Amino acid sequence: MNLLRLSQGKHINVCTQVGRSCGKVFFENGEEATSYLAAINTFCTWGLFDEEEYRVYGIRYSRLTVNEKGKQAILDAEVIDE
Repeated sequence: MNLLRLSQGKHINVCTQVGRSCGKVFFENGEEATSYLAAINTFCTWGLFDEEEYRVYGIRYSRLTVNEKGKQAILDAEVIDE
């Protein structure tokens, strides 16, 4: 998963409500992102996301956005690639 994509004002939604949708992961445009779950977990572990809880039709979600540490990680990666 490309962290740069998420640093451009985009986010990931993770369903945290117990039920059939629990654990479903979507990009902001509704595109399925469950296949990126390992990368998302790694980025969370590294502290590169901010998390905000919200509800849609009573279903609880966590919205993950790239924080300042994540943006710095992107800049650092660009320097290494050069």
